[in-house]
Amino acid sequence: MISQNQRFIRAAGWLLLGLLLGAGLGLLLGWVVWPTQFTEANPTVLEEKYQRDYTLMTASAYWVDGDLEYASKRLESLGKEDYLSWYRGLTIDAILNEADETQIVHLVKLATDLGIYSPAMEPFWPGYEEVDGS
Repeated sequence: MISQNQRFIRAAGWLLLGLLLGAGLGLLLGWVVWPTQFTEANPTVLEEKYQRDYTLMTASAYWVDGDLEYASKRLESLGKEDYLSWYRGLTIDAILNEADETQIVHLVKLATDLGIYSPAMEPFWPGYEEVDGS
């Protein structure tokens, strides 16, 4: 005769086996058989923080490839009414908040090539040397 403890252990074992098989089957179906595929995601749906990250990545990509037309299209895809003013504000915010200097240089390079100017950007222009008044 099977004791109460043995029944409990047997039931718990079957339950654990069922949970493991269900989780394994779920992972197999979700990752291998029918994985989710995102294509052509629209940057306008990103939260502001992620739009800023997207913009930083755009400036860094421009630094590497120099494709101004593609960088401009990426910025336009954010859906801002005046994306150049928005970009100027983001660049100046990065400077004033003392962001990573490499990021600032990338932002300023793209801003300059887009025709955006601010005196705050001058120290980050390539080849800029601060003139000492003494």
